[in-house]
Amino acid sequence: MRALLLATSIVVTSTATFAGTLSGDQIRTSLVGNTMVGVQDGSRYEQYLDPSGTIIGSAGADDYFGQWKITGNQICFYNTSKSADWDCSTVMLRNDQIIFEDGTTATLQRIAR
Repeated sequence: MRALLLATSIVVTSTATFAGTLSGDQIRTSLVGNTMVGVQDGSRYEQYLDPSGTIIGSAGADDYFGQWKITGNQICFYNTSKSADWDCSTVMLRNDQIIFEDGTTATLQRIAR
């Protein structure tokens, strides 16, 4: 996916599993307050979606910050070092597989709170 969404796995604490496109509330329940872990441009990254709307991430030895928001039934990401615009996508969740609008997938790894 674009910018911040090239994830191979997402570490989350939610135990919810939804069929079809997630609503804004379901996105909030499943992703917010959790960390996405993946590979982008050959480098491993982690990014935490803080409930305040801040993204706290690291890629290799570099730390970065950005913003996220939910608009309707889409999650949107903003990182000034990657893009001048918000990058928004619908999200589907099938069992442990997250599927973004462009077909990029991620694996959901559930962690008990």
